Amino acid sequence: MAEGDGNIRRSWWKRLERLQPKNTGVEPRHAPSGNSVSEFWMTGLSASNLKTEGAKKAYERARQKERLKLESSGSVQRLHVLDIPLKELPVVVIDLEMTGFEPHADEIVSFGAWRLQGKQWEEGEHASFYQLVNPGMRIPTATERLLQITSEEAAQEMPVSEGLTKFMDYMEERIVIAHASAHDKAFLRTALWRYFKSPWRHRMLDTMMIARWLYPQLRNNDLDMLLQHVGIAIERRHHALWDARATAELWLHFMDQAEKRRVTTLREMYMYLSQY
Repeated sequence: MAEGDGNIRRSWWKRLERLQPKNTGVEPRHAPSGNSVSEFWMTGLSASNLKTEGAKKAYERARQKERLKLESSGSVQRLHVLDIPLKELPVVVIDLEMTGFEPHADEIVSFGAWRLQGKQWEEGEHASFYQLVNPGMRIPTATERLLQITSEEAAQEMPVSEGLTKFMDYMEERIVIAHASAHDKAFLRTALWRYFKSPWRHRMLDTMMIARWLYPQLRNNDLDMLLQHVGIAIERRHHALWDARATAELWLHFMDQAEKRRVTTLREMYMYLSQY
């Protein structure tokens, strides 16, 4: 590995050590810039949308415990990731392509991602990420046709472990968004453990779950159907970079729809998604 790749790996590991365990969220050390955010104080949210009285009480107890913990640590003005307004939330929208569907038998072929700060696309050289990798196995013929990537092309690229390191470094500590995220998450979790003996620690949000909440009348929530339903064009299907781009466009659309329903934070969105 080149010295530059070693620096990237050290950078990623340094960030990884700061990530909190799964399902606890990632708390910024400082509130994001912007008048509405920098002056935000932790306050209780209404639990009126929860279905049962027990769920409401459990929700309020959890909120009170979190509030007391922040006050005792002297960081009451620090903004929890769940309470950052969606329109200002830093996210990274990802997509992976693989040789097949089984995380322990198949392998990742390419990584794609785009960064957004709220509703704004990040600009410059770090706006997007794409990396083709060598899966260390032949890509099935049907998959080659679908991805338009041959085994010979992939064999010339860097190993999956190096591509994964760069990908994790690109994601930083942002909320990760993907469509049908369980599939991508399973491959990332397997690869992280296989190559680095490290667990997956990022908070992940699934646009397919959001679609079930926003459009319960739709029987099919696959990416093609949803893009057609909301009128989003896609540059190239089954390509990690462009599928991630289309998913990011879908996320922007969903944010607008959520705001119309007065859902403005991840915490509020999770209240609705928990019903699906």
